[in-house]
Amino acid sequence: MSTEVANSSERRTIILDKLKDNGQVFVNELAELFQVSQETIRRDLNKLEEQRLIKKVHGGAISSQFGFEMEFNQRAKLAADEKKAIAIRAATLFKPGDSLFIDFGTTTLEFARQLVAINDLTVIVNSPLIASVFHENASIKVILIGGEFINSKFECVGAIALDNIGRFFADYAVIGAGAVHADIGIMDQDINEAAVARKMMANSNYTVVLADGHKINSHATTLVSGWENINYVVTSKAENMSLVKSLPAGVSVLVAG
Repeated sequence: MSTEVANSSERRTIILDKLKDNGQVFVNELAELFQVSQETIRRDLNKLEEQRLIKKVHGGAISSQFGFEMEFNQRAKLAADEKKAIAIRAATLFKPGDSLFIDFGTTTLEFARQLVAINDLTVIVNSPLIASVFHENASIKVILIGGEFINSKFECVGAIALDNIGRFFADYAVIGAGAVHADIGIMDQDINEAAVARKMMANSNYTVVLADGHKINSHATTLVSGWENINYVVTSKAENMSLVKSLPAGVSVLVAG
């Protein structure tokens, strides 16, 4: 057995041990732990997923104890405190009369729950689940985008969704991120979700990106946008303020908590 194979086998064993303890691992943290590239870690995770030992998610992987097709409400529990802190901080950017697109994800769902306290908004969403949050405030106008409904993710995507989004314009697009990298921009693991986010951004004056700390300085498979189209990044850990030094002057980084 070669050293490389032995090392990869050892890494995968340690990754599985960490998943047993924590329920989730993150690509950037594993790369730092093992002193290898994030691409190497992704290959390890791909192999483990092929063996149905783990399930890959944005920025990392979850334990098989959650099931190979983990339900959304289970995923929402991961890093729940960080997501809520980000949502509370992001909601302070908005005021009555604003209009905004909101794409779908666990962090943007929590954001919607915080946003519902603001009157006289117009929100345009591609998720029935997010749309239902706003029933608590009758002053908020909700526009639900149709399309191909992905049941496991509670969202509409595809050509119909993109066409519908193109019929509206908003002050803001609030986007969840699969990964944020100082040199590249905002990324996502899902091509269809990336297309929805990109279209919402194109039809907005400003873009607000919500990303928990584990997604900072990581990679995903699909580019959503470079930094030229991003106005705010709301994240959750003070150490991520170092991101400010690497971003264009027009991008504001807001740290929750």
